[in-house]
Amino acid sequence: MIVGVLGLFVPGSVALVLAVIATLEGRYRGAGLLLAGAAVVVVALPRHTRVQLGLVLAVAMIVITVTIMFRFTRAPREVKANYPRAVWQRIRWRSLCRNLNLAYQDRHITDLIRHRAGSRVGRVMPTIRRREGRHMIRVPRVRIRADAHGLVARVKTIPGVGRAEFEDSAAHIANAWRCARVAVSQPRPGRLIVRGLRTDPLTVSYVMADAPAGTYDHPDITHPYLGLDEWGNHRRLSLPGQTGIVIGGLPGRGKTSLTGSLMCQWAPSPAVQFALADGKGSADHDDWHARSWLHCGDELAAAVELLEDVHAEMRRRLRVVLEVTGFRNAWHAGPTADWPMLVTLLDECQQYLDVASYKGDKDAEALSRRCVALTAELIRKGRSVLMVTMLATQKPTSDSLPTSIRDNAGISLCFGVKTVDAAAAVLGPDIREYGSYSPVGLRDDAYVGVLTSTLPTGADPFTRIRVPKFTEEEIAQRARASSPQRRDLVGATP
Repeated sequence: MIVGVLGLFVPGSVALVLAVIATLEGRYRGAGLLLAGAAVVVVALPRHTRVQLGLVLAVAMIVITVTIMFRFTRAPREVKANYPRAVWQRIRWRSLCRNLNLAYQDRHITDLIRHRAGSRVGRVMPTIRRREGRHMIRVPRVRIRADAHGLVARVKTIPGVGRAEFEDSAAHIANAWRCARVAVSQPRPGRLIVRGLRTDPLTVSYVMADAPAGTYDHPDITHPYLGLDEWGNHRRLSLPGQTGIVIGGLPGRGKTSLTGSLMCQWAPSPAVQFALADGKGSADHDDWHARSWLHCGDELAAAVELLEDVHAEMRRRLRVVLEVTGFRNAWHAGPTADWPMLVTLLDECQQYLDVASYKGDKDAEALSRRCVALTAELIRKGRSVLMVTMLATQKPTSDSLPTSIRDNAGISLCFGVKTVDAAAAVLGPDIREYGSYSPVGLRDDAYVGVLTSTLPTGADPFTRIRVPKFTEEEIAQRARASSPQRRDLVGATP
């Protein structure tokens, strides 16, 4: 562009020489050829035409400059603070990529140069070596902008360098950008978003009042509200066609707030009924007893009895679903007061499902095996009759969450855990390849209430979400207010 501007006001021969130099220098070979062609055209134009084009170009540059300044002045203070960092990191992008092995020498272009050189190889080898050393490097294209929390780089991938390579280099990019962490996501094939977070939006407090209007007063029971992701988007669960929800995480990380948030959305509707099993044997769910069709504590025999009743209800529904709803899949009709969605919650499910922990006690082991069999049946067969089973545990292992159950559950949610193995027990083995989303990084107290879900983010299969925080008083109040919506399901379905 600079050569073109010079060609408007200086003799055309000078502009042409500059363009030829840019072409021969090799670094901007394509741009040099384009500028050379533009210079030739400019030389052929009359002088007054060149002046007019120069004025048009000057006006365009002024408009662009004013637009940039206007956007900068309108930007929030937090965004302005990150502008210098964004500009500097854009300047340093090529160097950063080369040092992190995110760029490479393009051998195909080098070989093409040698082939075209032919017998002149001896004369042009110094140029070829210079290009190999400096100019024949493939670097992912990038656009970097500042936002309120740090930097956002939109990257175009190149062959051999994609999401996995940037994921492996995330810690080094965070160090180079002076950021707390770097998150890598892939919105679509061939495109990445590399986000450097100086302040993490997921650490901002989020309570029930911050949820969208009507979330708890007029809820959508088949698409309950889950929380806010790190891009500020409100995320919901989609229950139609799902039969199982698995929730894992260390104690005190937010599992009670999540289950409380979901139940507060479901409870006001008579089209949802509950069966609760509290594996801790505590008072955490006492407020919901008056709203629940069935409930029990941590006794294995009581849990088996509860699951037997729920299983019998499922069997009854399977026999008459077409006759009563008019569909083989009751989700097409949706839940109603006469055919409610039945949510079965096994809190601290390892109390019931960890068969290995009862080894040596034949009676307890047999009861635990029965719990596993019934739970697996509910998740495997309950989809078409509006049965949703939720499993929550602070001990996410393959023993407390048998893979036969976890793999059939369509929704997995994991709060902070200590190991990748624990994360894989909840979310599946794919989480090992997505370090930016791993719940192992959510153990800090600032991330209490933040989970990794199997809701997709673009082409990535995971999303980090902060769930609304509930107080015990808020949960108790809503549980008491919704208790008249309870109904007995035994014999209610023909």
